[in-house]
Amino acid sequence: MVTGSGEKRFHDQISWLMFLFSIFVIWVHSYNVDLFSGGARDGIWSLADRIENFVSVGLGQIAVPGFFLLSSYLFFRNFSWEKLTGKWKSRVFSVLIPYVVWNIIYYLGYMAASRFFAIRSVVGRDIIPFSVQEIWRAVSQYAYAPIFWYLYQLIFLIIVSPLIYALVKNRAIGLLWIVGLVFAVHLHLDMRHPNTDALLYYSVAAYFAVHRRGLVERSMEEEAAGWKEDHGTKEKKAAPEDKDGNTASVIPDHVRRRCFAEGLAGVMISVFCYRRMMAPEAAVLWTCFYRMAVPMTCWAFACGVRLPKIRPWMRQSMFLYAIHYIVVRFVNKGIAVAARQLAGSVSAAGIALIVYFLLPAIAVMVSYILAKFLVRFLPGVWRVLSGGRKLEG
Repeated sequence: MVTGSGEKRFHDQISWLMFLFSIFVIWVHSYNVDLFSGGARDGIWSLADRIENFVSVGLGQIAVPGFFLLSSYLFFRNFSWEKLTGKWKSRVFSVLIPYVVWNIIYYLGYMAASRFFAIRSVVGRDIIPFSVQEIWRAVSQYAYAPIFWYLYQLIFLIIVSPLIYALVKNRAIGLLWIVGLVFAVHLHLDMRHPNTDALLYYSVAAYFAVHRRGLVERSMEEEAAGWKEDHGTKEKKAAPEDKDGNTASVIPDHVRRRCFAEGLAGVMISVFCYRRMMAPEAAVLWTCFYRMAVPMTCWAFACGVRLPKIRPWMRQSMFLYAIHYIVVRFVNKGIAVAARQLAGSVSAAGIALIVYFLLPAIAVMVSYILAKFLVRFLPGVWRVLSGGRKLEG
């Protein structure tokens, strides 16, 4: 059981990984070679395409599985049947309401923008009708905000969480359930509500939260206690304080070594799965294994290092996830239009790559400015749009 400073360390690490995965998500939607190349596909543009595809697909696509793993672990950590109602209620405010509101905002934004000829080419839509049916389609099918497919899937996973818990509560049955999902993914026995691969990620994390929590969080227990091995004995040390007067956790050398070894093993597994995933006619299961291995590897490495203090601009996970697509789309298309005379040139390729790698920073900055404005002047709106999340820890 992680307590005290170890509990804070756990939640700070969750926030760090949520932020890291948010950056990966931004890169998934930042691909811009097609906007700047003018149709050119050889030479420098082939290289730019490979670079952006590796980052967007090779790294970016692990983000949502990482979100599923973290969301599931948080849901089932300390879970009991008595807590189900409370957990469902909290997810109504943190997931369901933001999902509905943001989809309506996207719909209204696209609907309004489609009526202005000057920006119609940017949004890429014909005139969108205003009707109850279209609002329902926006919410029920995330028709105007495809990025919310993740929350759509998460809502269904939260609904079926009691069934998942009933299955994984027993170790043997839980393992059989996970093996069954592995075969279902391999055989393409897919469902939409939720998707089979999402159910696999969610169930694996649930199993770890119920049965292997000590394995996942043991380094935090040792770190919080400040244990130090000395020739087979353990001497408890008082945790020092950092420059801000906060209790600073101690990471014993043996914990660092173990986490590094676990992370290194995760890298080897991830590379193996990635190579299999990229092979011609590769089984989709290798993609799932890769997208599960990388977040777990990130967790292992994070357990063995003293993470810098989590900053307020790193805590805007829901708001950043919701707004980044708008920022990325307008920045990419706006700069592409401004540089259209350079389309297809080497200079345009350089601009495209610079913009691509800067877009996460731009999106975080714009999102944080808007978040601070809402927190100060419209706190009620902020609570709805962020799912009740706070910028300050």
